[in-house]
Amino acid sequence: MARFAAGVGFTVASLTLAHSAAGAELVIEQVTVVSPQLAAAQPKQNVLVRDGRIVSVSSKPVGAAAGAVRLDGRGKFLTPGLMDSHVHVGEVPGLPFVPDPALAAIGDAYTRQQPRSYLYYGVTQVLNLASTPDSAAAFEAQPQHPDLFRCGPAIVLDGYPSVFIDPSVRHRAVPDFIYEPANAAKHPLPAGADAAQHTPEAVIGKLAASGVRCIKIFIENGFGPDSSWPIMSKETLQRVRAETRKRGLLLIAHANAIDMQRIAVESQVDVIAHGLWNWNEYSTEQGVPPAIATHLREIHAKKIGFQSTLRVIAGLADLFREDTLKDPAYTKVVPPSLLAWYATPAGQWFKEEMRQGMGGVPDMKAMHNYMVVASYGMRATEYLHDLGHPLLLGSDTPSAPTFGSQPGYDTYREMRMMAQSGVPLPAIFRAGTLNNARQFGLDKDYGTVEAGKIANLLLLTANPLETLRAWTSIDRIILHGSVIKRESLAAPRE
Repeated sequence: MARFAAGVGFTVASLTLAHSAAGAELVIEQVTVVSPQLAAAQPKQNVLVRDGRIVSVSSKPVGAAAGAVRLDGRGKFLTPGLMDSHVHVGEVPGLPFVPDPALAAIGDAYTRQQPRSYLYYGVTQVLNLASTPDSAAAFEAQPQHPDLFRCGPAIVLDGYPSVFIDPSVRHRAVPDFIYEPANAAKHPLPAGADAAQHTPEAVIGKLAASGVRCIKIFIENGFGPDSSWPIMSKETLQRVRAETRKRGLLLIAHANAIDMQRIAVESQVDVIAHGLWNWNEYSTEQGVPPAIATHLREIHAKKIGFQSTLRVIAGLADLFREDTLKDPAYTKVVPPSLLAWYATPAGQWFKEEMRQGMGGVPDMKAMHNYMVVASYGMRATEYLHDLGHPLLLGSDTPSAPTFGSQPGYDTYREMRMMAQSGVPLPAIFRAGTLNNARQFGLDKDYGTVEAGKIANLLLLTANPLETLRAWTSIDRIILHGSVIKRESLAAPRE
């Protein structure tokens, strides 16, 4: 859960040049185009791609240069690539917080596979909501990886997620914290620190200079019964909001409980990065109580972006499912050495930690407890959709050190849980394509199959507007005009 620094930014132009050779052409012939700006699927279309961008989409035959790559699209469906707008690159699901040299090779295998796993499930763009610069650099150093965008974390002194770091090294691990004078009695400014360097303006200015697209704040005063973690005051949040607007940055809030989300809404954030699954005193077995409904209607009225992140709690429940590590899909996205380690007693450490936190309950009871909590988030998601709210696809992978949270596969499972919540397939499709692109200012380049867009595309053997399992029937991933066979992205045998 410890995610701290932001890396440097990049330009879309540099990505295009990195992924496609100058002058390269691709023609996709007689394909059915499924794109969120279209009222219906368009059959028998011919798509021309040059230099990594779509040149034309037409029912007429396409002329292309000699040597152009041609794909037969008959019986197939062409869609935009998916965007997962809530990931944490470089963090290995299930490994301990404290690095273990004995597990370094396993971590390296995951680093090589992680971007490929996203691509395997059709995720061609990701928004990294805070991890170390080295982790982001390692992700982008892989020969095949989704386009990576970054959000910078603005963490209050001693607040979440830095609470998980040993206090003796916390301030060195999170050097760009925001000092909160209102918390000074319990969380004074560290000796030697210059208060002027830890104002909202100074911290956000430094993050902005690193090239991030957004700022992430953490409105989290504790897990479970604990509510002792420091958070920003109303005044500080107002200063954060003013500075992000001044610099043209989106403001994203970690908040998953009703009291914390109310603060986020009052602070006029642009995006709430989690679903609402902690209803506190309003918890009920069925329906959406009036207080929760009022809050969700306010999110809708203020047009605040909303990531349901339903897999966060479900990923914890997966720790206690007997068949989780037997899921054949795991062999496609998890390196064999890591998958084998998960099955060892050492690999079960987080499961045992979570079990003890629930009083040592049996596996089935623990799983049930988590899924009850997950059901609140699912009901909130359905309610927002019924209001007509445009949802955003974000998996929060990995949200915790659970082996139940895996890159790419969790993006697909997030869509599956959205469907189980009652969100129809077209709305899920838009959440992962045009909605995300628009929310994060990327719709000039991504989100639809149209001339001028970056050619991050998927060729499927089923229509995703008719069946969710279409996302498991990807035939080809097209990344900046380069064609990749899906199975070539599966985790290799080590």
